[in-house]
Formats: sequence, structure tokens, C-alpha cells
Amino acid sequence: MMKYVNKIIFLWLYVSVLIGCTENKTHTVLELFSESYPLSIMEEWCVNEDSLAVIEGLICDGENLIVNDYHLGDSYTLFDVKSGEHIARFGAIGQGPDEIPLGCYGYLSKKYFFVFSDRIKTIMKYSLDSLRSGKVNGSPMRLAKYNIPNMEISRLIAIDDSTFVGSGTYESRYQYLLFDKNSRVLDYGIDVYNSTDSLFDIYTRYLANQGDLVMNPKKKEFASSVNFSSNIDFFEIVNNKIKVKKSLRLGDPISKPFVGGGGTIFSVDLTEDTQIGYINLSATTQYVYALYSDKKVYEASRKSNIVLVFDWNGNPVKKYVLDTDAYYIAVDEVQQNIYAAVKNSESGWSIVCYSL
Repeated sequence: MMKYVNKIIFLWLYVSVLIGCTENKTHTVLELFSESYPLSIMEEWCVNEDSLAVIEGLICDGENLIVNDYHLGDSYTLFDVKSGEHIARFGAIGQGPDEIPLGCYGYLSKKYFFVFSDRIKTIMKYSLDSLRSGKVNGSPMRLAKYNIPNMEISRLIAIDDSTFVGSGTYESRYQYLLFDKNSRVLDYGIDVYNSTDSLFDIYTRYLANQGDLVMNPKKKEFASSVNFSSNIDFFEIVNNKIKVKKSLRLGDPISKPFVGGGGTIFSVDLTEDTQIGYINLSATTQYVYALYSDKKVYEASRKSNIVLVFDWNGNPVKKYVLDTDAYYIAVDEVQQNIYAAVKNSESGWSIVCYSL
């Protein structure tokens, strides 16, 4: 009889644990946030729209605002974050020793702008002080030329000049990889959402797991989201190990892998049920800001006026509602502003400012 009771208790505990682990699946992301705080554009802050092309990303600190907008042979535009004044174009596009490939993602940290290209397996950095002093043609400093088999990197952040965190797919299973400038793998972790889905191969699985990655400016804490999903992870690096703090897997991407052209064309097609989900992340020492939409991709463009705020443990803090839809955001902890890339009435691009 006692053994029977023990079995029942064990089964109850086991079921309770399973329910607890999957409880997040009963909620949507927006249901985690109880209150909304409206924000209106600060009309007194502006940038010269003639200095912008098609914006593909924003990043800032207390002094600099960098816009990804590939045009006129360069990749980025640097503005003064306080005044909106145009400072320089940089990141010459090409294959020369002082140039970078088209489409390099960048990350701003400690007065340096780090860029990488997974196509040529190279990590570089620009000095913001040099760019602000007028040396607009300064070449980037190469930090590493890496070669890591079975790793496809979508986003990368340099913890320092010799240690890097990449997100994408590793061994077609893991989302994150920690490695050094000598291509030595230090750690890897967190299964991708579709790691056991037989419909995906190594290429389509990578395409389905691209997203955004940000780091706490003062700590080795990270947040990463997956495009077209409600999935976001919070983790930290401790003694060169990836330690998960919280994974909010509230909605996997709804997509269909496609392989054609005799195995030379790989894509992941969206469906009528695919949601826009997480669009863009920005980080401060206290919070992670996420531009998010619960609309379907066939209902609206990939933009939103909803900014969700999490702490670095993955706990929901508050929800901001902007008075216009944004395509990208950058949060400045020093100025206490949110900068947003928006479309104006003439279908051109502009950057607006919201005070926190």
C-alpha cells in the first residue's frame, strides 16, 4: 500500500513539474504585461533626413547614434545622439583591405563599433573617437578570422577583442556559441526550437533561427530573440560557460522549409498563420527593450508601436505604446530616450525620439 501511495505521489509531482515547465505556453507575450504607458514623439529632436537611405538597423550609446543604411558606397551613418547632427559616413563596401562586405551587422560597445561577416568569417571594429574626429576613411581593425565547422552565425557580439558570442545554429542543434579569436569553441548551448524537426536540414534550420542579439553594456548578460516568433532567451557567461537564466518560448515560428534547384536553393517560407513577433532588441544596463507585434505577417508590415521591457532575468517590467509604428529602435540609457526608425508620409525614412 505504501509503495502504491509513493507511486501516486511521484506521478503527481512529475505531472506538476511538467505543467510548471510548460505553463508559459498558456500565455501570449502581451498577456505578461498588465499596464501600458503611452509615449509621444519629441518634436524638438530631429536628424537630417537627407542623410538617410533605407534604414536596416539602429544602435546608440550616450554619445553616438549609428544607422545601418547602405548607400553611397558605405554601410553606416554616424550621428551625434544629443543633437541629431550628422557626423560621418563609414564602412566602405568592398573587398579591399580597408573595406567590408555588404550587409555586415554591427554592435556598439565601449566607444567601438564591432562588425562581422559570416561570409568571410571575419570580425572587425571601428574606433568611434576616430570617426568623430574626422577620420571618416579610417579602416577597421581586424580582431579575428575564424573557422568553426558546423556553425552558421546570424548575429555576433564581441565580449572583448578576443572572445565572442554568436547566435544562429551550431551542430544544427544549438542556438549559441562562445568562442575565441583562435576559433577555439569555449561553450555552446540552448537547443533551437526545431532541433528535432525532420523537415528542416542544416541550412533551413539556420534560416529559421535568425534573430536579434544584445548584451548588457556592463555585464556578460545577453538576450536573444528569434524572428517571426514569441521566443526570447536570457543567458549569461560565467567562467566561459553559457548559463541560461530564462527562456520564454511562447510561440515558435510557423514556417515551411523549402529546398530546390537540385539542392542549391534553400529558403523558409512564411504562412498565413505566421506572426510578426519580435522585430528588434535594444539593451541598457537595467533592461532589455523589445519591439514586438502580435499581428500576422500577411496583415501588416514588419513594424510595431509596442515596446516590451524585460529585466535581465527575463521578467516582464512594462509595456510602452508609441504614437507611430517603428521598424527599429535604439534605447539610450544616458539620455533616457528611445530612438525609432519610422516611415514618413512621403514613404521616406526618418528617425524620431521618445523620452522615457
